[in-house]
Amino acid sequence: MKYRRMGRTNINSFPIAFGGIPIQRISEEEAIKLIRRAIELGINLIDTARGYTDSEIKIGKALKGIDKKVYLSSKSPNRTKDGIYEDVKISLKNLSVNKVDIYHIHGVNDWNTFQRIFEPDGAYYGLLKAKEDGFIDFIAVSSHNNDILAELIKTNKFDIIQVSYNFIETMPEEKVFPLALERDIGIIAMKPMAGGVLPNPKLSLKFVLQKEFLIPDPGIENIRELEENVDVALNITPLTYEEWREIERTKEEMGSTFCRKCDYCQPCPQGIPISVVIRAESFLKRLPNSSVRSGWFYEAYLKAQNCTECGTCMTRCPYNLHIVELIKENIRLIRNYLG
Repeated sequence: MKYRRMGRTNINSFPIAFGGIPIQRISEEEAIKLIRRAIELGINLIDTARGYTDSEIKIGKALKGIDKKVYLSSKSPNRTKDGIYEDVKISLKNLSVNKVDIYHIHGVNDWNTFQRIFEPDGAYYGLLKAKEDGFIDFIAVSSHNNDILAELIKTNKFDIIQVSYNFIETMPEEKVFPLALERDIGIIAMKPMAGGVLPNPKLSLKFVLQKEFLIPDPGIENIRELEENVDVALNITPLTYEEWREIERTKEEMGSTFCRKCDYCQPCPQGIPISVVIRAESFLKRLPNSSVRSGWFYEAYLKAQNCTECGTCMTRCPYNLHIVELIKENIRLIRNYLG
């Protein structure tokens, strides 16, 4: 089994990481059992975030008594120096460790945020202080916007990036991957199965694993998913002609409904967070019930009901999605979930 080097960090990772979003949905006992099984199978990188409710806490409890080196990656959406520094300390407490190996500024998806994190009291300098104080080893950043991620890479301030990549979201191949490789920056590939909406998870993961310079971090909720993912990672082979045909068929079928999260459709005159609403299926599969019924996702659902069908968003979408219909369909999907 070939480990993968994460750029200039020189971390050698198992071919896949353990994505910590779905363990919010399961009990503490189940999460501990799942994480320990992942480590038994060879996974040595666990990725989570401050925003994933109790994910950090469950991971911390699972790691107690484990004598094998496991690299930890977490994130904070805080945009200020003091705020993200405090979040790092909360992560340390939740994970029951003295140091987090990798810490991301979470979701730098717009240009205002890009500018904010580099201001004198911005989040980047909070992570720099955390690194100087020995609380983290490597400064990282995640983004769903490939243009912004390219500019973040060019600053050369980040050791690792996290980017959405799957066989529909292949845009990182154009600029993001070449820029990161040129600077020897490690790459974590989030959403390798597009948040659980791609119909063949094994093939989706196999596609991403063809790029030996990145580490996909699929969200894992149960032992069956875990063992399937590890099996794919341990038996990587080139994609066959039939697999490529299946990928092309899936892309054609989903091309008119799949949101790439570029947010070119924004701003919405009604303030609707469009890319959140039209990806409802993915969130309903990954978020705990409590997070669906309150907080940012529920607020997005409420705002979506104010859609006037003006069509402004559709004139901006580079993928020609029928956004108005997608909003209506996803409102119905959420309403049915909520009962």
